[in-house]
Amino acid sequence: MNSFFAVVSDDLKRLFLWLMAVIALVTPFILFWDQPLAWYFETELDPTIHRMMGTVTEAANSAIWFGLAVFGLVASLILARRAGHTDRGAILNNHVRAWTFMIVSMITAAALLNILKLVIGRYRPRYLFNDGLVGFEPFGVALKMASFPSGHAQSIWSAMIALSFLTPRFTPIYLVVAVTVSMSRFVTAVHFVSDVIFSGVFKYRNCDFDTAVVRAERAEPALEESLVGLGD
Repeated sequence: MNSFFAVVSDDLKRLFLWLMAVIALVTPFILFWDQPLAWYFETELDPTIHRMMGTVTEAANSAIWFGLAVFGLVASLILARRAGHTDRGAILNNHVRAWTFMIVSMITAAALLNILKLVIGRYRPRYLFNDGLVGFEPFGVALKMASFPSGHAQSIWSAMIALSFLTPRFTPIYLVVAVTVSMSRFVTAVHFVSDVIFSGVFKYRNCDFDTAVVRAERAEPALEESLVGLGD
């Protein structure tokens, strides 16, 4: 038990340091660059690129990835039950644990980011374009209207990071998908650039912390194998 709290405490410290680092990273964007970039993407960007990225951004819908994770979990449970106490059954049980990890990781990240959205209360770019309204109103902006951090960027990073643990050989592809879909959020001017940067970095560290909890609980070696590469 003491080792559990020691490991989690160390990772909480690292998470806090990463949080301070990413705040330092996004602050110049918030102060100087977010608004000019938002105006550029809204008014100057080639309409063809804008439409294309508008289609790409739909891939950030969390329902898609929750659905995939639930399907993978149910399928793995059924197949593992049929395989019984065999090598294939052990592999499928690892998949069950990994899909479960994906679901839990996505839920915890979404909950944390939604709390931040409400607490921070940053107006979306649309308010800048339509009303000239910018800035922050803590606890004063409805969840759907709050911009910082980007929930969709968090969703795609959550899904791609989790999938990279399930199938590590496809990690480069998942990384390209995560970056492209995240970029679509500010290219389509529904978010500021800093909203997206914060979400991506925050999700990476959140997932690393989730992994530390799993390892601190001394999960079976099979579980750690099913999460190969986690936090590296």
